Amino acid sequence: MSINRSGYYKWLNRQSNPSKRMLQRESDISLIRDIHEKHPSHGYRWIKAYLEHKLGVIMSYNHVHLCCKYAGIISQGNHYKYVKPGEEKKNYPNLVMSSWKCLSRPLEVVVSDMTCFYVKGKYYELTFYFDAFTKEILSYALATKRGVNSTIKVTKKARIIITN
Repeated sequence: MSINRSGYYKWLNRQSNPSKRMLQRESDISLIRDIHEKHPSHGYRWIKAYLEHKLGVIMSYNHVHLCCKYAGIISQGNHYKYVKPGEEKKNYPNLVMSSWKCLSRPLEVVVSDMTCFYVKGKYYELTFYFDAFTKEILSYALATKRGVNSTIKVTKKARIIITN
């Protein structure tokens, strides 16, 4: 097992004669486990505050966090996406329906894509439209600000190319 003899005997001695710190940690873990069973959605910061306010036990955040790690305690929070009131969620139908191989002519399906990247600390958005049949780029625009109306210009430019 590639363990030296002295390290093994130190470990064996620790198992039979636990230190005060190990005993205190075990009692803290049992206390934290009881709190976690009652409130499974709360994390170590909330558990620390609960220990101080309800039980009068003072522990550091790091100690509570380590006890949670040793015990395998993970909060089971309910995650949800915040939506502003009055904001509509737009769902667009999938018109292609994975029929990429059924394309018979150019400009039957026009696809768009937008990607963001940083170059030397400056933000860029690259938007382009391309034909799914010929895989040609029909139109593109590069913006240096987030949410610029360059996509509208790209759409108008693509429409001109498609109609011509």
